[in-house]
Formats: sequence, C-alpha cells, structure tokens
Amino acid sequence: MLLPVEPADVRRVDLIRVEGDREWEQWTTVPGPVLESATSADATALVKLVADLPDAGMMRCYHPVYALRAHGEEGVLFEIAFCFRCHNALGFAGGAQTTLDGFDPESPAGQELRRRFRAADPTAAERPPAS
Repeated sequence: MLLPVEPADVRRVDLIRVEGDREWEQWTTVPGPVLESATSADATALVKLVADLPDAGMMRCYHPVYALRAHGEEGVLFEIAFCFRCHNALGFAGGAQTTLDGFDPESPAGQELRRRFRAADPTAAERPPAS
C-alpha cells in the first residue's frame, strides 16, 4: 500500500478502535479511542506492515473497525481506517480524506496487522474474527 511518508519519518503510531459516527464520508479524522501507542522500532514496524499490504479488489460495505494514526515530529502525518471485510482502507492527511485503496487482509502483512489491532482491543473477543 502506498504511504504518504517514509516509515522512518514516523515517530509514534496510535492503534484506534473506530467508534462514533459511521458516516465516514464526513470524517476529517478517524473517530474513536486510542487502544495502544507504539514508538521507535515498533512504530516503524507497524508502518512497514501497512506499506507491505498488497493491493486487492475492493468491495462495498466499508465498516471500518480499526485505524492507524501515524505521528511525526510535527504532529499527525496520516491516518488510515481499515475494513477487513471489504478490503478497503481510507486514508487521511491534513484533516482531509486522501485515498481509498483496496488491500489484501489475508496476506501475511494483513493478518499480522489485524492481530496487532485485536491484541490491543479489550473488546475484540466480542467481535467475529473478520472485523
């Protein structure tokens, strides 16, 4: 997946559970609580997982459960909200939606990214594994 910055530019990554208004067309940022924050090598590894996501066909549901917010030295660099059911990832930068990309959630990078989100989410056991 194409990222708007190099992984080395990221200083912190927040893993987010998407909540609130599901009218994603209106979002300027991803709504929801931060589940976990990663810094240093762990933040870089998370961004590299996203960069390693292969492209895939997109479907239509788009009900994202998880998102990633990447911070640099000057603030938020980008956000991406993932729907692991329809394979869509909605990107944000500078308070505006920037991209809607398809990704393969069954790829090794997709499976590891989903595992990281679910490990950080205390409510993950309440949801089916596909979310």
